[in-house]
Amino acid sequence: MRIKLTEQELASGQLSPEMLELAAEQVRVNGYIVFEKVLSDEKIKTIRDAFDPIFDEFIDKRGYNTGTNRAQMFLPFMEPFNDSEVIAHPIAMQVIGKVLGNGFHCSYFASDTPMPGSDYQAVHCDIMPLFPELTVPLPPFSLVVNIPLVDVNEVNGPLEIWPGGTHLNPDNANHDTLDGSVNPNLHIVRAAEGMLSEKVFMPAGSIVIRDIRMWHRGTPNRSDDRRTNLAMIFNRHWYNSSTHTPIPRETYDKLSKKEQEVYRNFRIGQPVAMPWE
Repeated sequence: MRIKLTEQELASGQLSPEMLELAAEQVRVNGYIVFEKVLSDEKIKTIRDAFDPIFDEFIDKRGYNTGTNRAQMFLPFMEPFNDSEVIAHPIAMQVIGKVLGNGFHCSYFASDTPMPGSDYQAVHCDIMPLFPELTVPLPPFSLVVNIPLVDVNEVNGPLEIWPGGTHLNPDNANHDTLDGSVNPNLHIVRAAEGMLSEKVFMPAGSIVIRDIRMWHRGTPNRSDDRRTNLAMIFNRHWYNSSTHTPIPRETYDKLSKKEQEVYRNFRIGQPVAMPWE
C-alpha cells in the first residue's frame, strides 16, 4: 500500500490515530507500507551528492558484494547521512513503534545500490530462522526502512516484493537464499515462481517500511545510472543483530533524546568509519 502524506502531516511529522493504525496494520498483515516523497528533493540531492563519491571509492577498493554490479555498503554516521529525517523520521518512528513496541532500536545503517548491468537476485528474506525448530510464525520483531535516492521505475532495478503473507510463514521457513542455499522446510525461490509479486515504484525521498521476513529480490538495472536505497533495520528491544556503526561521542551527544534511544546500541565513542575500513 502507498500513502501520500498531506502537507499538514509532512509539516507536523504526525499521523492521525486512524492513519497510524492503517499503516501499522499494513505492515503487520501485508508486510510493508510506502510513504511517498517524504524527504525533499533538496535533501535527497545533498545526500546523493555525498554518497556517490564514497560509493565509487568503496567499489574501487572492495568491489561488488551482493551480485553482478550490485553492492551493499555501510554508511558512515556523519552528515548528511545522519540527518534526523533519515535516521529517525517522526512518521517512520510512529509506525515502527506501533508495530514493534517501546524500546525498539536500530542495528543496521547502510545502503543497497544496483548499478547499470546488475541482474536479478534470488528471491529471499533478509533473515534466517530465530528458532529453527519452530513451526509457527512469530510476531513482527524486525523492520527494514528503505529511502530511495532516485525515482524508482521499471527500468532502473526496482525492488520486487512478495507481499500479503510471505512474512507470516513458520519461523523455520525463513531463509536468506543469496548464497544459493535452500531451506529444507520451504524452497523459497521455487515457490515464488508461482506466486504474485509487485515491483515497488516510488519517487526519490519516499520511505518504505517492510517486515524483514517478507520475500523480495533486486531486479536488473537497465538504466544508465545507479539506483541507491538507504537501508536501516529496526528491532524489538530484545533482539540484536548485524554490525553496529561507530558514532563519535560528540555526534551522539548532539542527537535528540529519541535518536539517542534508537541508536543506543551503536558503538558510541568511536570515530567515524568509512565503509572500506
